[in-house]
Amino acid sequence: MPAGRNLTSRVARRAGGGLRGFLALAACLLLLTPAASAQFALPGKGPASKPEAAASPAEQRAQTEAELAEAQRQQAALEATAGTQAIAGDERVRLLDRLVGSYGGRLHLLDELTESNRASPEQLRQQSLTAEFAAPPPYSAVRVEAVRDEYDLARERLHSLEAQQRALETQKAGQLAAQKRLAEAARLAQDRVAGARSEEDKAGARQAAELAALRLKTAEAELVTLVTGIDVLQRHAASQRASTEDLQQLIQRILPERRLTAEDLDKQLQVLGSHLAKISAENNRIIAEAARLTSERERLARDPAKPGSAAADPRRIEVLDANIQTNRITQMTLVWLRGLLELAKDSWGHFQAALQAPDAAARLPAVTALKQTLDNLRSKRTLLEEILAGARAEVSEQESRLDGALLDVAATAHASAILDALKARVVAYQRIELAFARVQHQIERWLEDFGAGQHKEGVDYKLLALQARDLAKQTWNFELFAVEESTVVDGKTVTTSYGITVGKSIGALLLYALCYWFFAWLTRRMQRLLVGRFGIDEQSAAVFRRWAMIAVAVVLVILTLNLARIPLTVFAFMGGALAIGIGFGTQTIIKNVISGIIILFERKIRVGDIVAIGGTTGYVTAVDLRASTVRGFDGVEALVPNSTFLENQVVNWTYSNPRIRREIRIGIAYGSPVRKAAEIITGCAAEHGLVLDNPTPEVFLEDFADSAILMALIFWVEMTPTLSGRRVDSDLRFMIDKRLAAEGIQIPFPQRDVHLSVAEAVPVRVMPASDPGA
Repeated sequence: MPAGRNLTSRVARRAGGGLRGFLALAACLLLLTPAASAQFALPGKGPASKPEAAASPAEQRAQTEAELAEAQRQQAALEATAGTQAIAGDERVRLLDRLVGSYGGRLHLLDELTESNRASPEQLRQQSLTAEFAAPPPYSAVRVEAVRDEYDLARERLHSLEAQQRALETQKAGQLAAQKRLAEAARLAQDRVAGARSEEDKAGARQAAELAALRLKTAEAELVTLVTGIDVLQRHAASQRASTEDLQQLIQRILPERRLTAEDLDKQLQVLGSHLAKISAENNRIIAEAARLTSERERLARDPAKPGSAAADPRRIEVLDANIQTNRITQMTLVWLRGLLELAKDSWGHFQAALQAPDAAARLPAVTALKQTLDNLRSKRTLLEEILAGARAEVSEQESRLDGALLDVAATAHASAILDALKARVVAYQRIELAFARVQHQIERWLEDFGAGQHKEGVDYKLLALQARDLAKQTWNFELFAVEESTVVDGKTVTTSYGITVGKSIGALLLYALCYWFFAWLTRRMQRLLVGRFGIDEQSAAVFRRWAMIAVAVVLVILTLNLARIPLTVFAFMGGALAIGIGFGTQTIIKNVISGIIILFERKIRVGDIVAIGGTTGYVTAVDLRASTVRGFDGVEALVPNSTFLENQVVNWTYSNPRIRREIRIGIAYGSPVRKAAEIITGCAAEHGLVLDNPTPEVFLEDFADSAILMALIFWVEMTPTLSGRRVDSDLRFMIDKRLAAEGIQIPFPQRDVHLSVAEAVPVRVMPASDPGA
């Protein structure tokens, strides 16, 4: 019998495994269908012959059995004549094999249809779970979790059935199109039989028409089998959908009524403990196996191998090394699994605490612990996936080596042994990965129940507020560092230790800010009092207030640290580290600060003084901690470091008293009454209100200049921040100019007398024009 028919027959015999057998059969039929089989159809029938929907399963089975018997008869007859018709017989054999396989698969699918009315083991298990919760609540949370696990499995089975149904629907559409093409090809073959003239041509055309008819019949049989399979899938999906909906309704009913008692929790922990015991036993077995392999490895490496013995083969040592490494990896995964079970036990405890909590606030610590556990699982699972990917890559590489060593028996055995060891590693990793997925899924489901899952619709602002409050509380009580204090009591040294928390530090800062604000308000009132009642200058009062606030700030730092029980010794560790930095980086600042303190105490430079330093002349408006402000007569303010006043020469115009001498020069024309001019100038100075009477203004005849007689007016004024010396000089000049003009005394402008001697003739010469290009 041909190989294709044998394979089809074996698939048909083994397809009785239900829906899974049908899928295997469908896959086999697709593999056996050649590319040319997409071009045949049955003569005289439509492009999409469909099964009779009205026939009962028993009638369909009888018809299918008859068709199967007929196909098998044709198959046997063809085998008898295959030797004489080898060319046409090859394709007929393949088509008949497919036809027999299609009928056999349809019979098994009809059996599935008959058995679909019976309850499956999954449905029986679901019915038992439903009956378990027929009693009034409360219900055990452990059993509720079992129902939810069953619901997850049912939903996955439903999704799988729906995906298979969609795949078969797609295959059905392609099969219908192929059947249409085959029907056209069969009709053309019949037309060729009718148009053949010679007997030889008719025989060839008749044989081609029979082959085309067989193609179409095979396609129709496969289509009917495919439709039957879709019907089976639809029934299974409908049954599974109903079961899933029943489980969903059951969960919605029992989920709010679940309780996790201490007894249930103990039972669940005992189950996890039994798993731990099994893991320990497995670990002991692996340790013994590893010891045996290690001993053999040491013996082979220690004893000199005799030629031709097994020990002389280094491949055995390589296999032992691979198995030893596999045992180590398995032990590592068992350690992970043990830790995962311990984590699961803790998670059940948190779950019980969350269930028993009366409100969301009381539930928050347990939910937070579950979230931390979930984050830990996710991080470890990511690492495990990377390790598993590497192990699978090693397996693929070793399989490639095995393919290359198929011609060598020893090399094949060696590569197969190493491949088995590598596959054992993958299995160990997959085992722990499945355990991780199980625990992670369960914790995610619990968090969803408590409104803390990632896929919850909407935002639970109340829960977020509780989480924010808990986080703020933890932050407030977070200990920054610990402080130890030693005291002597009855001659014994007693050491006490307490922590400095974020709350204490923030409280100290708030206390400092409040006290600083109060003293700032108090010093402002004091400044206004000094200016208003005691007549102190505004700038001096501002400087006094500023330095008072500096002293208050230092005192407040010390008092606040003492009230918060934060000793100054905690900052001692910064002394050594900052000493060098302060010495080199802040020496200029410290020098200026000390200079400012010296200036304030010596009072050589005060606010309101008129000073001249470094090309700047003006009033001192402020003496601050680091620098002083000098406002020039032009209104521009200059910041002068305090050390400059001590290191350089400073001219203080108002150091001992604010009186300064001013001088104005006036030139009068030659021939004017000098004494009268002097009296007029003196009178102008005496009439000005800002010119001091003591010392009295004086006028001096200073010089006989080229164009005028120079006279100098010397007078004194008392400088204040509001007095401008240039304004006084300008006023006096206006007055002097007006009085002198009234008395007819002129203020001359520069002039020269030129004397020309005409006793001799003036020589006149005509000079040639200069060359422009020169």
